[in-house]
Amino acid sequence: MAKQSRTYSQQKTIPASPTLSTWWIALLILAAMALFVYSSLTYDFTQDDAYISFRYAANFLDGKGLVFNAGERVEGYTNFLWVMLMALFKGLFGIDYLSTSRFFGVLSGALVFYLLYLLLRSHLQQWHWLIYAALAVMLLSNQSLAYWSIASLETSAFACMALAALVAEYRKPQLTPALLVIATLLRPEGAVVFGAILFDRIISERKFPTFFFLMYFVPLLPFAVFKLVYYGSLFPNPYYAKSGVGLEYIASGLEYTWYFLRTTGVYGVILAVPLLALALIKGHWTQYRLLYLYMFMYMAYIIWVGGDVLKVYRFFVPVMPVLGFLFVVSAVELLATVRQKQQAFALTLLVAGSFSVGSYLLARDHVKAYWLAEQQITGKMHFISTMLRKHMGSDFSLAASTIGMVGYQLMGHRIIDMLGLTDASIARNPETISGMTSSWKERRFNSRYLLEQQPDFILFSTGYKPSAPAERALMLHSEFRHCYRTTGFLRDQSYKIVWQRWRDIDMLRDRVLPDMEFINKLVEGFYQQGHSAMQPALDAFNDAYRRLGEDFPVLYFAMGHCLLRLNQNDSAATCFRKAIATDSLCWEAYSKLAILASRQNDTASFNRYLGFLSQHSPWLFDESYIPPRGTPAASPSLSD
Repeated sequence: MAKQSRTYSQQKTIPASPTLSTWWIALLILAAMALFVYSSLTYDFTQDDAYISFRYAANFLDGKGLVFNAGERVEGYTNFLWVMLMALFKGLFGIDYLSTSRFFGVLSGALVFYLLYLLLRSHLQQWHWLIYAALAVMLLSNQSLAYWSIASLETSAFACMALAALVAEYRKPQLTPALLVIATLLRPEGAVVFGAILFDRIISERKFPTFFFLMYFVPLLPFAVFKLVYYGSLFPNPYYAKSGVGLEYIASGLEYTWYFLRTTGVYGVILAVPLLALALIKGHWTQYRLLYLYMFMYMAYIIWVGGDVLKVYRFFVPVMPVLGFLFVVSAVELLATVRQKQQAFALTLLVAGSFSVGSYLLARDHVKAYWLAEQQITGKMHFISTMLRKHMGSDFSLAASTIGMVGYQLMGHRIIDMLGLTDASIARNPETISGMTSSWKERRFNSRYLLEQQPDFILFSTGYKPSAPAERALMLHSEFRHCYRTTGFLRDQSYKIVWQRWRDIDMLRDRVLPDMEFINKLVEGFYQQGHSAMQPALDAFNDAYRRLGEDFPVLYFAMGHCLLRLNQNDSAATCFRKAIATDSLCWEAYSKLAILASRQNDTASFNRYLGFLSQHSPWLFDESYIPPRGTPAASPSLSD
């Protein structure tokens, strides 16, 4: 549909660059793309959540349906088109999911640089290569686009399609609805992009653009009908699991937004410059209104939903190209009020370059820390799932709070997401426990429902230590403490822990501990122990024991471990024997008693303890695991 109201951009005659030929401009764009591809490839990792999409695609190709667990119709993804893309290339060409996702992720990120060129040419009559260079430098230094392009998620593809829709609105508005449909099928936030463009058209045309509205919604109707019929809901299950309404979520969203503005946004400068131009430059709002509307609406959405659990600015990736664009063009217009145009172009590059250095330095440690942490968690989950498959047979279920890698590695096994992302019962029927605190954004859980499912294994994100609210709630149940014991698999001189059910659960005999402080002290103890502060850890464990008021083998072992490190061998041995008296298969206690026997040159006892472990838990001695290529060496977690 042609739009007569956008004449301010459509009727411009854009002259060629005054200093560069067309082929040289193309070379500049290609150079920016090449630098981006190189930057993205240096991260070389896969986000754990990507494996959720891979499992959906694999089950779809296997004829089990678009499901995470066979027979359970739950829309646990928010990237329908991305999942279908993975399935298409695997089914037709045999290309694995990882290669497909990385190729299209990096390609989408690279295309953003070309789309920004088109956006600049759509607005600036006096176009200059320095402006594009300034914008490219800003986007390259940001790190988040490169980071998420290689991560195998749909983030950069969605950012590319959102920007493509905005560019089309200026250059080929008849294409806008189709691009918005694609964006929405990639992520539900496509509706936010649609809302910004719809609002801008209403302002421009001074009437409701009915045809545009229908061109967007009618193609999405079959998808909506499919969701209602197949899943029973228009909203994906993660919406119920992650999102909510209230001041708690808004506060979290504000914190998430401010961290973005403070680090990669250089204490809000990235937003301050466009706002200053909006206030001082006449006609600035009229020319860039759509981009401002998009920026404001998307940031408001981020705040409303509470930000994102994935911390490397993921939700801001679709906003960053527009923020960078507005920063650069605003800087040009502001500087042009006090300098000649050519000087303004050069100064803009200088300003953008200075900003980019600050942005990179302020965000560098944050990005690196989460990059390393993500590699550690996926490496750990790959290891645990491999060892479970090797030693625990082919017929077991597992509940976990981090389900991507383990879910993909354990295809065919029922995987229960403790956070509810792929489990409708947990997401839509959450429990509430007074005094429950956690730094996790995923606050929904249903520990009673989870125990009723009787999973054979339960995998905490941090080994022994309950971290997520779903993990902490489990520890309050007597049936969890009495029916699950830990087992472990050795990797790089530390054991990776999983909880194993050793008897049937009967919720009629379950008693829920009313004191959350027991959990807090337990967590504090494991935290202090992980930082080698053994006396504070022992004090916290003793406090937890008093509050629990019953035998708990893991607690006895943890106390004994602290005493052993404090060279209080007799007291440590007493704790280990109490753990064995409570659970005759407490492998941690036997292993520590073997260490004590070795110190005392008691060969007979040492051999007896090791013989017991070899008989009952032979996997404890399996060091045959070979990590896949690119997996970093494991490091002990705080709880391992």
